[in-house]
Amino acid sequence: MRSGRMEELQRAYASLETSRLRARAAVEVTPTGLLALGGMVAAILAGSAAIVLAARRPPASPRLSDRRGSTRSRR
Repeated sequence: MRSGRMEELQRAYASLETSRLRARAAVEVTPTGLLALGGMVAAILAGSAAIVLAARRPPASPRLSDRRGSTRSRR
């Protein structure tokens, strides 16, 4: 028994041709699979943004009391 539109396959075709390359691709996916793919892409983009943000942030200047073995500030 089919549950209706959620089982209908969505199809997409793409082709690319250059002077050195010829490529063709086809994909069939259900709407649920398409939603899952969208979620994965969103997670990858969010993770990439976090990595770029962390890489662009200047390093924190260490405080003297944060040094290893130091229990109080030196005079």
